[in-house]
Amino acid sequence: MARPGLEGGSYSPLSDDQVEEIHQASLEVLETTGLGVEHVRARELFEQGGARVLGDRVFIGRQMVAEALRRHPTRVLLAGRDVAQDVWLEGKRVYMGTGGSPTTVLDVGADTVRPAGIRDLADLVRLADALEHCDFVVIPMHPTDLPEHLVPINRFFTCLQNTTKHVMGGLGSVEGALQVIEMGIEVAGSLAALQQRPFLSAITSWMVSPLHLDTAVTDILVTWCEHGLPVALSSAPMAGSTSPVTLAGTLVQLNAEQLSGIVLTQLIRPGTPVLAGYIPGVADMRTGRYLGGSAEFGIMQAAAAQMAHHYRVPIYCSGGMTDSKLPDVQAGYEKMATLLLAAMAGGNYIHHAFGMITNMNTASLEAAVLDNEIAGTVLRVLRGVLVTPDSLALDAIQRVGPAGHYMLDRHTRQHMRSELYYPRISDRADRSLWEAGGRRDLRSVAGDHVRQLLQTHQPVGLPAEVDRSLRARFQLYG
Repeated sequence: MARPGLEGGSYSPLSDDQVEEIHQASLEVLETTGLGVEHVRARELFEQGGARVLGDRVFIGRQMVAEALRRHPTRVLLAGRDVAQDVWLEGKRVYMGTGGSPTTVLDVGADTVRPAGIRDLADLVRLADALEHCDFVVIPMHPTDLPEHLVPINRFFTCLQNTTKHVMGGLGSVEGALQVIEMGIEVAGSLAALQQRPFLSAITSWMVSPLHLDTAVTDILVTWCEHGLPVALSSAPMAGSTSPVTLAGTLVQLNAEQLSGIVLTQLIRPGTPVLAGYIPGVADMRTGRYLGGSAEFGIMQAAAAQMAHHYRVPIYCSGGMTDSKLPDVQAGYEKMATLLLAAMAGGNYIHHAFGMITNMNTASLEAAVLDNEIAGTVLRVLRGVLVTPDSLALDAIQRVGPAGHYMLDRHTRQHMRSELYYPRISDRADRSLWEAGGRRDLRSVAGDHVRQLLQTHQPVGLPAEVDRSLRARFQLYG
């Protein structure tokens, strides 16, 4: 029994005609502006597939895009090591999880950050395993206490030891990608078994906006696709900086970038399970800095979900982002806005939703616990209003009658747990009880919840024999 994945799609910032306009404009960009491609193998693949190539510039025709869209799977399984944690990406089903790769962490109760280590990653992943509204783990931290060449394999190993939910992450190098694939094969038993139930997947930020392939990351993308494993294509242009300042212009460029990536993956290996990684950003025109908590970010992310639905390709996207430096009021309203917009639009795989502050630059375990409350609220919004003969409550209205009370009615007892969302740590008591309890703010309560979960939650690690075998083959920490 997989994780349910509630249906989104009630928010659509673009009309059907506007979706088509962006689609056509994106095809024109690919045909007339083209891509910068220094990667020799990628350029050869494009040319063999029918693209026009002039030096390092590749021009992709409409027929190539249409053929790639026919080849890619419209339904993608991102498995957990536990089948109950499986995530099926299709249509407008919504899942939310961790994300980002910050190198700093904000300790519980602290107001200054420190360098992140492999132990911090283990704690945050264990916390994500315990949080009921967190559907998957995109590796949420980059440890600074390991040699860089050992980071990919250790990040994936640490995650697999601390959660049975699906694990996705960046790979750093072709060597790192091959090591992670070897580890996955060791755990699964064979490459075929891993392909059938892929409990790990890769993010490849292969596109440097605007419209230019990163040669080193394209190497990783080619290697990963050749093994038939799921991949997220992440491109993240910033409106006003690396894409046009208008939201529509950024969406055209971003959509062209994603279509080119889908074409490339299907040229490498037809049928490669691909997530279109639309990550539209906004540059602060006053400073040039990236903004993750802006309204425009949320609007574009929702519009990007519409584009992905138009192509029937699962979307890897962002929500729950904030520019705040602490888990404070600003973080709360920015996270709620960006997560709610992405979810209501039907974003399939919404990462960055747990534990990120200062955009993607710092991890906070307190924020992860608070984000679980936000995610629960978002899921209640997605459930909407259930209208059935029973929920219309005509019998209860008849029983209670004028001037009556529903508190003790059997209809209330029957539905009160399923109809209403009850946050775990939010304070809904009256003021006198809050004062008697020490006048604590929610961040303080979240800190206690973090400590309690880390003390009591025991994730299901890898089998002992697999753990021993992996430690014998790779230089692993933790």
